Order: sequence, then structure tokens, then C-alpha cells
Amino acid sequence: MVPGDEQALFGLDETGLAVFRAAAGHHRATIEMLADRAGLPVEKVTAEVDRLAGRGLLRKIDEGWEAQDPSIALYVEHATRERALEAREAALVAQRTALYRSRLLSDYVGGRRRPDNADGVAAILDPHQVWVQIAELVENATTQIGFLLSGPTPPRPAAVDMLQGLARAAGRGVRVASVWTPDQVAAARALGGGRLPAVGWVRQSALVPMRVMIVDGREAVLPVDPDDLGQGALLVRAPGPLAVISDLVERVHKDAQPLNGPRPPADGSEQARRGAVLALLAQGHTDQAVADRLGITPRTVRRDVADLYVQHGVTSRFQLGAITARLGLLPPPRR
Repeated sequence: MVPGDEQALFGLDETGLAVFRAAAGHHRATIEMLADRAGLPVEKVTAEVDRLAGRGLLRKIDEGWEAQDPSIALYVEHATRERALEAREAALVAQRTALYRSRLLSDYVGGRRRPDNADGVAAILDPHQVWVQIAELVENATTQIGFLLSGPTPPRPAAVDMLQGLARAAGRGVRVASVWTPDQVAAARALGGGRLPAVGWVRQSALVPMRVMIVDGREAVLPVDPDDLGQGALLVRAPGPLAVISDLVERVHKDAQPLNGPRPPADGSEQARRGAVLALLAQGHTDQAVADRLGITPRTVRRDVADLYVQHGVTSRFQLGAITARLGLLPPPRR
């Protein structure tokens, strides 16, 4: 161990280390015995014993002091800190939730965005304000939320806020229906420690046409540029565009596949095509190159990949290649 690491581990100084080591080397030592073994004044050892006992490193038994397992003491200390962090995080989440429900941020953002035009569409150009608007809409939803998720993944704080808000909405009875691309599903699972939070009725498709959210059929948010979330978003309140957006979300959701649900069996030609797509991708070909080789469109390649994701229970092309190679589903390399 590097000199000084012991002090960093428990926040002990040389006196604390000396007293602990004295107790560790003697069964139920009195203060006087510890002072003698550590070569320190009794008054100083008395004060240090109190500090060590408070850290769980010493315990009084009868008239003596006995050292405790430092690994257990460290575990307890870490668990205590973790509980404190969890409580602090819960308090922060509660404060953010209250802020979103108050719509104070919406009032602030409303005074700084471009005013609604005659079509009931307003531009929100600050990306941070876009995520705030989405969080407020989700937190104040009363009946239904529908959204399509594709393109770049949002910043981590915004993604966490959105997932937590959607889970709360689903928990209070709001109907949440959504379609995610496989990349978005994988990103959300990574944030949730490998599991997707309970965010309602989730479906998956490689062909999500755009990113959009509609809440209670009254307000919708969609990006100005689907490939660059930094360009801001449009807030839509006009009935005509809202009806079009609602219909789009419903149609895409209907055509998408359940996240882990059964697939209709593919016919022989589809199975053969997917096998060829899989083999060419494993050889390092791009979607376009695969499409050119097989005489299909890149959209068909992406759809086949999404189907293969669900079929094999994976969320990335790397995982797909690994599991299919392990199962012997790829052709052997040429010699």
C-alpha cells in the first residue's frame, strides 16, 4: 500500500492509526494499555478512542476496547454514505418534480421563445429549454403521452429526467405509448443499469421516422432538425398539426414490434435474406453495401437488423455478431 493510503481510507491521522493498531494487537485493552502500546498520552488516546468508536473501528467490551474488522467498518461507512446520497438524490428529484408541476419554468421559457404564429406553432431555440418543456409536459400529463424516439440520444441529465417523469406518469395512470429505435432502447437500458424503466407501452422499430412527443392531445414537441437536437424544437398547439402528429404516432406504434414480444414467423425467403444480411454485416459491410449486394434497400437492411435484435434478445450489432457466431449461425471463414 502506498504510504498515506491508510489515512485516506478512514480519514485517520497518525495518532488514530497508532491507537487502532494498538487495539488490534491486544484483546480488550484498557485506555492505559493502549496508551502504553501506542506511546501516547492517556488524554490523547481517550479522545482518539472516542473517534474510532464513532467510526465503528473500536467497540467497548466490559472495561476494555476491542478492534473491529476494518473491512466491515468500511462497508458500513460506504452504506451510510450511499443512503445519504440516495436520500439527497430523492430530495432533488422531488424538488425537480415540484418545479415541473408548478410550470414556473414554462412561464420563464414562454417569455423568451418566439411567440406562437397564426398556426399555433412556437419555436424554442435553447436546447436546455426544450428539455425543460418536455419535462413539464410529461409531469403535468393527465390522460395520455405518445412519443417516437429516434436520432441522437439526449444529454444524460435530460434523459434521466425524461425516463423518471415517464415512469411517474405511467404510475399515476397516464397511458404512455412509444416507439424507440434499438439504439435508444440500449441507451435507456444503460441508464437504468441494464433494465428499461417501467415507462408504459414500449415498442421498437428501426424505422422510426422522426422524434416527436404529444401530450394529452393538446401539445406536441418536435425537433427543428431531427439529426441535431441543438437546433431547438417546435411547440405545437394547433388542432390541425396535432391531429396529424397523433395519427403518425398511432400508426408507427401499431406497425412496430413489441419490445420483447413474439414475432410472426418469417417465410423462407425472409429467413434466407436475414441470414445473408447477418453474414455480410459480420464481414464488416455497411448497410448500403449490404443493400447493394442483395438488391434490397437500406431500409430493408435496417428492418432486418431490428428483427434480428429482437429474435436474439440483443441491443447492438456487436452483441448480435457475438451471439450469432457463438450459436453457429454465421458461415465459417474462408480458408
